[in-house]
Amino acid sequence: MAQRVHESIEVQAPIRDVFTYWSNLENFPQIMSNVEEVRVIDQDTSHWKVKGPLGKDVEFDAKTTEMSPERGIGWNSTNDNEVETSGQVRFEEVAEGRTRIDVTMNYADPPGGKIGELAANAISNPERQMREDLENFARKIERGELNLGGPGAQAGGS
Repeated sequence: MAQRVHESIEVQAPIRDVFTYWSNLENFPQIMSNVEEVRVIDQDTSHWKVKGPLGKDVEFDAKTTEMSPERGIGWNSTNDNEVETSGQVRFEEVAEGRTRIDVTMNYADPPGGKIGELAANAISNPERQMREDLENFARKIERGELNLGGPGAQAGGS
């Protein structure tokens, strides 16, 4: 069964810094605990390796559909993958130096059909995982632990 996960958080950091960090897709393993690797292939395409159900890694390619501080970041998996996913991250300045981050991720049926779906539900809580990932990001950016150098920059210590 298709699933939609939505979480948001406010962080004490300027919207420009938050967008700069998130816009480097290769930073996602430092943001999201289930993302093991993101490799940018070209301007619009990236290759993702994520932790799937029952410890099985899942890999897929995604097309970036949006990349701007005003409208956020959007993506869709390409048609030639075993995983169908899409998502968006929106950024809103709620006060000077304070940013709201809204993340929505959509998943089609997980790999493995009904068995894969049961396994995924039994071992993970995507809403809780997303909340924990956003709280971890908030702690890191508010403590100045992230390298905000933009695309190609590496994250700092944890």
